[in-house]
Amino acid sequence: MDASALEQWYALYGYAVHRRCVRLLQSEAEADDALHEVFLRAWRYAHTLRDGQPLPWLYRIADRHCMDLLSRRARHVSTEEGKVPPSGEAVAPETPEQMYLFGQVLAACKERVRDTAVLYYLDELTQEEVAEHLGCSRKTVKERLAQFKEVALRLLSGGRPQRGTG
Repeated sequence: MDASALEQWYALYGYAVHRRCVRLLQSEAEADDALHEVFLRAWRYAHTLRDGQPLPWLYRIADRHCMDLLSRRARHVSTEEGKVPPSGEAVAPETPEQMYLFGQVLAACKERVRDTAVLYYLDELTQEEVAEHLGCSRKTVKERLAQFKEVALRLLSGGRPQRGTG
């Protein structure tokens, strides 16, 4: 990839990637830094783009980078107890506190579960759309979302699942 191609991607996709980082990190300043890191990694790993569609690929880079940042942040702050939604259902995070807890749960999940949860809860895709995006069945998406909810309930109920358990 040459510099002009990277500049074109930045012009086309920079805003969308930045908004995604803001949504995940709940911080404009951290999102600014994350955006630069995402495009630096895109430059470095351009040879790994397989399907020719840069935006989903850039989103995956952003998701992983932001999850790493949230995971590091989570190591420094303990989880508040009693944050499980009353119904026991996982809900899309809206407030900074919910987003923080969502990040902690994501950090405790395996990558495939994380990717599924981000597409479903943050991108608000249907289970069918998530399945199509990930190249798996709807049943697999449903199972991964159940794993995500299980990790969330364990973590938010005071448990400490190991990274990659869900």
